[in-house]
Amino acid sequence: MAEKAAHHTTTIISRPSIFEVIAQENLSSTIYPALKKIVHYIINKNPGQLEWLDKYFDEVFLALNTVCQYQYLKKYGGTFSENFYDLTRVSSRTNSTPDNNQLYLGLAIVVCVPYLRNKCNMYIDKLQMKYKLQLKHKVFITLNKIVHTCWEALRLTYYIKYINGSSQSHSPLLTMAGLALTYKNIESSNNETLAQLSIKESIKNYLLYGLSHSLELGAFFMQFLNWWHSENLQSKFIAYPIPNPPKENDMYISVRNTNKCPICENERKMPTALTVSGFVYCYKCLHKHLVGVNSRCPVTKLPASMQDMIRIYTDN
Repeated sequence: MAEKAAHHTTTIISRPSIFEVIAQENLSSTIYPALKKIVHYIINKNPGQLEWLDKYFDEVFLALNTVCQYQYLKKYGGTFSENFYDLTRVSSRTNSTPDNNQLYLGLAIVVCVPYLRNKCNMYIDKLQMKYKLQLKHKVFITLNKIVHTCWEALRLTYYIKYINGSSQSHSPLLTMAGLALTYKNIESSNNETLAQLSIKESIKNYLLYGLSHSLELGAFFMQFLNWWHSENLQSKFIAYPIPNPPKENDMYISVRNTNKCPICENERKMPTALTVSGFVYCYKCLHKHLVGVNSRCPVTKLPASMQDMIRIYTDN
């Protein structure tokens, strides 16, 4: 009887609570938007120099995230956010360290699924800005809503199953990879004392320790930045910097102090201002330009979207 009780107590202690697993998921999902906010601030400060970073931000983040998550999975047995909460991954079948196939499958799920989801959301946002949608686009948007609803319902089901103990994992993706989360065995990791290590290995361990904790501190900062931005969207502390005046190129000189559109260089029809720069264009010219590949102000090259367009009504 006592042996069964002891075994049951050990099982409960080694199993993270639902609050911990959800907290590490929230931390992981916060890094991308917070880092994107910082990058946008830097780009708006120097609009003509870092255009490639704005265009390929998702791909750059994918590469950096892959390297970072691989190092954490290889060294600590868990992702960056999981390690932050002292969690590690184990095989749900053998309750031991995952093999290489499970490691790479788990890595692909961690880095590829968010990337594809972000790309899909960006594509749908771009479609919804159009006036008229083709039938295939309407079907795609409807299917995306259905898939998203089903996915959230599946996640909620796994949360409930994890709480009542009928599932080893809280996530359907981890279940698909045959993985589960548990607490790190801190005692076994501390058995190797610093006296047994060489000077070179000690310095390496200190550097890795400092790097990992600086990343964790940076994650907290980015999480706070994302929360601050959502709560104080118009705050002067996080407002985008005032851009420098545009260089006097041929396009700028030809339309300055005139009623001409900088794009078509004819008299403006349905004048529409772009809030990121203040320049006024023809409505159709500006709309066609922003729907294209380069979503930027044609004169200042600042990042812009359809939401930055403001129609100007005159007496004429």
